[in-house]
Amino acid sequence: MDIQTIATIFIKILKLILNLIILMLYRYGNSGFLGVGGTWNLNEYKNPDAEIIASGVFVGFFVYTSVILISYCFGTTSQKHSPVDLIMNLAGTILWIAVGGIALHYWVGYQKENKYASMPGEKQVGLAVGSLCVVSGAIYLLDTVLSCIHMATKLALVD
Repeated sequence: MDIQTIATIFIKILKLILNLIILMLYRYGNSGFLGVGGTWNLNEYKNPDAEIIASGVFVGFFVYTSVILISYCFGTTSQKHSPVDLIMNLAGTILWIAVGGIALHYWVGYQKENKYASMPGEKQVGLAVGSLCVVSGAIYLLDTVLSCIHMATKLALVD
């Protein structure tokens, strides 16, 4: 196995672990469902559209990354040269950063009834989820670059 393949596997394992942490914080972060918020008016309730998109990103990319890692366990690395991996990583970069930005926007302005008396635990967890989503987006960007290197290497070998 070459160094690029090892790096790809390491990054995918890192993405899977980070995704699982985000899922757990999202679901159980406030002794119940936390959510990402997603409303532009902080006096309103959380936006259900943002929650649906966030849930789809969290679960969808967890499943996708798991499937890719399982396929590596079967000894095939042909998908690293596939444009599908490149497209999914690029989509992951955009979606993770978007969800993280929405979460950070909501939770930065979040205030409980007691206003500035203390920083509520749910706000801290919400900020952690948003930050981890942005970090996950950066890791997907790194994997996108690595996918481009894999595809360029394959094209160079073909010529």
